[in-house]
Amino acid sequence: MPRFDNHRVLITGAGAGIGQLMAEKFAARGAEVIVTARRIAAAREVADHITNAGGNAHAYTLDVSKIASIAKFRDQLHEERGPISILVNNAGVVHGGEFEQVDLQQHLDTFKVNAEGLMACSHVFMADLLAADRAHLVNIASASAFIGLPYGSTYAASKWAVVGFSESLRLELAERGERHVKVTTVCPSYIATGMFKGVKTPLFSPMLTPDRVADSILRGVAKGEAFVIEPPMARSVELLKGVLPRRLWDQVARRTGVSTSMYSWKGKQG
Repeated sequence: MPRFDNHRVLITGAGAGIGQLMAEKFAARGAEVIVTARRIAAAREVADHITNAGGNAHAYTLDVSKIASIAKFRDQLHEERGPISILVNNAGVVHGGEFEQVDLQQHLDTFKVNAEGLMACSHVFMADLLAADRAHLVNIASASAFIGLPYGSTYAASKWAVVGFSESLRLELAERGERHVKVTTVCPSYIATGMFKGVKTPLFSPMLTPDRVADSILRGVAKGEAFVIEPPMARSVELLKGVLPRRLWDQVARRTGVSTSMYSWKGKQG
C-alpha cells in the first residue's frame, strides 16, 4: 500500500464506519489525520485509537449540514494544525421508504449533508488544496449515482449530484492548469456499516466490507484515479444502462434486484 507522509488529511464523518477505517489507514501510512464527526466523543475515540497505535491524529467536531460553521472550523484548524492537502468528503446520511411517506425534512436533510455539505467543504478548503505541492479531493458518492434507486430516491439523487460536481470540478482544475490537485469520486455499492441494514443486495453485487472499500480508496488516491467503483460488476452498470433500450434496462434492474434493494431497508439514518 502507498505512503502518505507529509500529508495532512481531513476526513468528514470519520467517527465510525468507512470514515473511521480511512482515518486509521491514512495514519498507518504516514499521514497526519484530522478526524471529524458530529459528536466529539466519536471523533476522539477514533483519534485516540490512532494515537495509541503510533499514528498522528486529532479530533474535531464538524457537522457539514451547518454550512456557516465550516469556514469557522477551517480557521480553527489553520490556527491549531495548519492547512490540509487531502480532503475526504465522507459524511453522509440515508433515509429510505416510499417517497411521500418519508418526511420532507428528511429528504431535504439528505441533500444538505450528502451534496450541499460536501460542496461547501470543497469550496472552503479549495485554497488549501491549490496551495499544496500535491493535493487530493476525495468525494464519496455511490453506485446508486448511475441508476435510479426506488425507495431511496433522494439518497440516489444526492449522489448523482456528487458525481456531477466532482467530474465537473476535476475537468475544471485540469483546464485551469491545476493538475497537482486530483479529484477522485468513490462509487461503492452497499457497504456493511449499518447504514444499509435490511437491504437485499442486487445479484452479483454482495455487501461490501468497509475494509475492502477503504483499501480501494487509498489505492485510488495514490494512483490519481478519477473513479473508484466497487464491486467490479458495478462498473458495467453505466454501460448497460446506456446501450440497452429503456424498457429492457428497467426489466434487468428489477430482475437483478437493483430496483428493489432498498424496499426492506432498516438501517440507521446517519
